Amino acid sequence: MSSVSSRRLARLATGVCAIGLVACGSVDRAGDGDRSGGGSGVEAAEAQLDRFRARPRFQPPGPAFEARRRLRGKRLFEIPITSEVPFVAAVQNGMKQAAAEVGAELVVFPNRGKPSEWAQGIRTAIARKADAILLLAQDPRLLGPQIRQAEKAGIPVVVLRTTGEQEPCQGGAGGRALGTTCIPGPFERAGRLEADFVIADSGGKADTVVVTSKDAPSTAPLVRGLKDEFTRRCRGCKLRFVDVPFPDWATKLRTEVQSALVRDPGVDYVIPIYDSMSQFAVPAIVGSRRAGRVKISTFNGTPFVLRMLQEKDVVAMDAGEDLAWIGWASMDQAFRKIAGQRPVRSENTPLRVFDDRNVDEAGRPPRFDRGYGDAYVDGYRKLWGLTGNP
Repeated sequence: MSSVSSRRLARLATGVCAIGLVACGSVDRAGDGDRSGGGSGVEAAEAQLDRFRARPRFQPPGPAFEARRRLRGKRLFEIPITSEVPFVAAVQNGMKQAAAEVGAELVVFPNRGKPSEWAQGIRTAIARKADAILLLAQDPRLLGPQIRQAEKAGIPVVVLRTTGEQEPCQGGAGGRALGTTCIPGPFERAGRLEADFVIADSGGKADTVVVTSKDAPSTAPLVRGLKDEFTRRCRGCKLRFVDVPFPDWATKLRTEVQSALVRDPGVDYVIPIYDSMSQFAVPAIVGSRRAGRVKISTFNGTPFVLRMLQEKDVVAMDAGEDLAWIGWASMDQAFRKIAGQRPVRSENTPLRVFDDRNVDEAGRPPRFDRGYGDAYVDGYRKLWGLTGNP
């Protein structure tokens, strides 16, 4: 996710099905189940952060196959959850790079985040005889009839980033998976890293407001990881959860964070679970005269948020993803389906912890494709049988 105007954000989907684990405004003493002791919990959290501060390595998601021979001239149709945010545009840039590698065509169906637009995108893809349809971040349960129409037409549907690594593909009535296959995201791990920073930085004594959006399917695994990490590692931490639906970020998120800070003057950390929330959470902290006392720990690695981190503007940690890498990974799964290969369970897309120790590796100003290395480019080219080929 990334910065959007109030007007645009208000137009985003309101029909997305809510999925979540926590109640708005609840207070949770997170560490009741932590048997490791405060010191060891803090040390374990810091060890996890250290592990993810390094540049990630490429892990092949599956066996190699001849992609160019099977993909040349094929048409892949991508429909994002919305075209209104830079996060999506950056992922699509990576998808286009990957398509060009094998001589395929990527068609992007722009939209403003309404389920009716997603449905129209699938119908358009069917009419244009697409060879595959990719759905980026939508809840597929809102598109069950259209997905079945595509599959009836012989077009595989790949659902991207709606589930966590340990979750099955989203299912409809009767438990049948919606879509030919899916690609999970590392959401549970991201939630753990958000918690790890707060635990380590506070010495196991944090008073934290967590801002969620239960209307995004990825919120459930992310919050599950976050809560479990606090439970295991921080018996002295206090959590308060506030939920702000995605379409309301621009109009309500700042007010909700300010209200939480007023209710509890002891709050010293805010975790907006997606980093684009920071554009509203930071003004809430500054406006409450709590800058310098309240830090943000978050997830996505969106360039404008990494810039805030560089400027020491309240944001203190961002668990980032290489958005171009996500694009290549998404295309790998689609390529496998078109080529008649067995789909992989996970594309092993990595996370990298950015803080003041390493954030400058993302560039000045930060870029969506900097700070992670380019091992994935050679990795996927080898998997697709392109190395050494013209």
